[in-house]
Amino acid sequence: MSMQRRLRLLTVRGLSCLFPGYFGALGARTFMRPRRSRRHHRWAHAFAARTPAMVDIDEVRVPVWRLGSGSPVLLVHGWEQDHDALGGFVQPLLDAGYSVVAFDLPAHGAATGEQAPLPLMARAIATVAESVGPLHGVVAHSVGGAMTVLAARDFGLQTSKAVLIGAPSGARAYALAQGRRQGLSRRALARMEARISAALDEPLAHYRVDLSLQELKLNALLIHARNDSVVPFADARANATAGNTASLWREDGGHTRLLGDTTVIREAVDFLGQA
Repeated sequence: MSMQRRLRLLTVRGLSCLFPGYFGALGARTFMRPRRSRRHHRWAHAFAARTPAMVDIDEVRVPVWRLGSGSPVLLVHGWEQDHDALGGFVQPLLDAGYSVVAFDLPAHGAATGEQAPLPLMARAIATVAESVGPLHGVVAHSVGGAMTVLAARDFGLQTSKAVLIGAPSGARAYALAQGRRQGLSRRALARMEARISAALDEPLAHYRVDLSLQELKLNALLIHARNDSVVPFADARANATAGNTASLWREDGGHTRLLGDTTVIREAVDFLGQA
């Protein structure tokens, strides 16, 4: 960590001790309002030749791309990413005989909206899946993986298999970890959690991926890097306590580099092809 970043975190921690309400509100806003991605993805060409269809979820419009004509596999990107983030899976899935469906979550990429509350993201996943017909499977990353599980639990998403890459075990731990990375004090973190729970109309603790996987008995492959600095490896272990999961642990790969790992892609496609 650079000296400049260390000083910034110390400053935020000190000020958030003095003004926990103000900094808690900022933390809650960051959790609900993603920044538009300006990353130039390695696979930005994957869907470039196709014009997306538009699907409406309340007042939000999300673009949906589909390639191929086989049984559909849905790709779900993570926080502050877009549909191109999982572009490395496209050709291997097409080669395996599937069609590939990708979309931008609300307030991400080319989708409309300014906020992306958890239930809206989960409902968007379920709505897009319903729009393309029965799914063969889902490949989802990070928060997209958590929201895929929520979509299956609360919004009727139907899929026989799910590959969850770098998925957190619960929204509360993820939100607090995000706040700590911003330098928020304990008092500010408590205010942040309270604000998010009030906005969602239910406690953040309601959004538990590990418990939901146990409840659903979803046939899932969990993929995680031990050196993931965004979602700790302990979250992967918690998710692995669910009864019907397989796992692939990688020593290296961080939080996003796994998406370009040829072994990860091959194992995901092979898992989807298992009877």
